[in-house]
Amino acid sequence: MKGKTWDELWPETGQDFSAICREVLRTGEAYHVHDELNKIQRSPDGPLEDAYFSWSLHRIKLSSDDKWGLLGTSWETTERIKAAQELLEKEIRFRSTLSNMIEGCQIIGYDWRYIFINASAELHNRRPNEELMGKRYMDMWPGIEETQVFYLIKDCLQNRRAHHFENEFTFPDETTGWFDLSIQPVPEGVFILSVDITERKKAENIILKLNEELEEKVKERTAQFEASNKELEAFSYSVSHDLRAPLRHINGYVDLLTQRFNDQLPEKAQHYLTTITNASKQMGTLIDDLLQFSRTGRKEVHREKTNMNKLLKEVLEDLKPDIGNRKVDWDIQNLPEIYVDNALLKQVWMNLIDNALKYTRNKEIVKISIGHYEENKHLVFYVHDNGVGFNMQYAHKLFGVFQRLHAQTEFEGTGIGLANVQRIIHKHSGQVWAEAEPDKGATFYFSLPKNKED
Repeated sequence: MKGKTWDELWPETGQDFSAICREVLRTGEAYHVHDELNKIQRSPDGPLEDAYFSWSLHRIKLSSDDKWGLLGTSWETTERIKAAQELLEKEIRFRSTLSNMIEGCQIIGYDWRYIFINASAELHNRRPNEELMGKRYMDMWPGIEETQVFYLIKDCLQNRRAHHFENEFTFPDETTGWFDLSIQPVPEGVFILSVDITERKKAENIILKLNEELEEKVKERTAQFEASNKELEAFSYSVSHDLRAPLRHINGYVDLLTQRFNDQLPEKAQHYLTTITNASKQMGTLIDDLLQFSRTGRKEVHREKTNMNKLLKEVLEDLKPDIGNRKVDWDIQNLPEIYVDNALLKQVWMNLIDNALKYTRNKEIVKISIGHYEENKHLVFYVHDNGVGFNMQYAHKLFGVFQRLHAQTEFEGTGIGLANVQRIIHKHSGQVWAEAEPDKGATFYFSLPKNKED
């Protein structure tokens, strides 16, 4: 090859390439080509295969004389192009899944512009997607900035906190609709899952009116409500199971990328894969908690005489690995025996004490008190800690599903544990509440009927 011209070596491309070379020599402006597709043989007997290359030409001064020469550089980008194509295919499959969901799915970016709207969300919005895509949320819904929905979306965008609530929306034509909304942070901004519950709300209003007129039908309506609640529990259980399949796919493809291409991937790409893996683990924990929450809702309460001291001892033994070498000053009263479901109450103690340990992790001296007192034919139990506490104006959010008062980056969790505690205590005809002050700790209480027949 040495001493020959490009035209002599590759006559099929010589003219075009020679023209490029002359232009670079004439102007001194470098010439760049990115991700050009070529057919190459990687070995003398190997087959022709597609390969991508980027290359550049630069004018340089030759050292031997006062003439100009050319310096050419090239590098293969095949693996990067293939990885990008695979990611694009995965995104297409993911968007196809969202597009075909019966729930409304919308993604709003950090600039408040609509990025994605599926067919169900188009029905919920009651206007064509073409009117919304790429437009700012507040521009499309005048007055929305004064509503709870806007506040919660903004909170999710800025603080990455999830929210779940029901909302009555008034459309520009003055019609209204009720929606069950779940707002979750995603890399692109905010993901909004909506279920139209307008008909359900209408039914609830009818039931309330009938209840005012005919008190004797209270039992019948209560039975209907319980049946509906069981259906919702079954639905939640089913959805939680169905979520595992795409999660396994995500983990599987991440493992393949890591095993096959980890050494070839830049550091930033490896960081992205680690982020995906961590997010998948968090999603797995969330699914497990949802399943536990669903099982608790469907489980019957089997009361038996329970030694609370023994039960508490079992919980503290189970939590020893989490406590580790931390120094905890325990103040535990002698607790009474009571008729409860042993397994369910163990979950209550586990959640409350685990929370006390979690929210005191930044304290050098940890103090946790556990005790009880009697009030109005009920035994009231409590767990007090000297941790970070919280503002009481947000106390009403404590026991809601997905409701968290601290960011995920500060304290891990799914926002389901306290909702589970409340569900268990309610099943025992008791109540649960909390008192706290920021940076001065928190106390969680739950009451249980003192007598077996209650």
